[in-house]
Amino acid sequence: MLTETATAVTTPLKQPLSRPSWWGALCGAIGCAVGVALICVAFVRTPLGQHVDDALMPEAARGGYYAGTSDAYQAARSVLRLVGNPVHIAIFVAVLVVAGLLARRVVAAVAGVGVLFGSIGAARVLKAEIVRPDFDVIGTSAHNSFPSGHVAAAAGMVFAVALLIRAGHRRWMLLPGVIVCAVVTAATMVAGWHRLSDGLGAVLVAGTLYFVAVAVDRVINQDLADLR
Repeated sequence: MLTETATAVTTPLKQPLSRPSWWGALCGAIGCAVGVALICVAFVRTPLGQHVDDALMPEAARGGYYAGTSDAYQAARSVLRLVGNPVHIAIFVAVLVVAGLLARRVVAAVAGVGVLFGSIGAARVLKAEIVRPDFDVIGTSAHNSFPSGHVAAAAGMVFAVALLIRAGHRRWMLLPGVIVCAVVTAATMVAGWHRLSDGLGAVLVAGTLYFVAVAVDRVINQDLADLR
């Protein structure tokens, strides 16, 4: 009798872990979107921001010019050709989809492709629509370059791979992702194509779409561990 009673009231010591809620990912998306807006206002729409952005550019690259024969310039152009080549992007997409098929994570791979192309498209739209005021800041060009399409592509690739990886292991993408985005951002600055704010804004654009994808997945598939 005592044994039966003890068995009846015994509860398991370990409860199944609940899945993170969708609102956390939604907050991440909102935070990234707000970050894009704040960077744009601070560095594109104000004289002080334009001055600071220009001061952070490599000296020879200010105004969009750099010695084309320098080693730094050639290295930067090599990085940009690697990231911005449509053939390379197509190869990346093919590898991502195949990896998704092999890992039985097709939805995650498709979501990653959406984040990649969405990031590139959003960067192009924003760059075309945002107007950079001319405050006569010495040494800076008046054309708008916010956000960077090359950095958006690189960040989109990083977040696409992160979606393919299961949620519990995505933290391992943090350091490699930061390195990739930093290298591409530096390359755009050395080449004189973009400013630091352009790179930061592009990463946040891609981050916005990444968190949107995670939030949508958590709403639709509440009983699953993560994107399938």
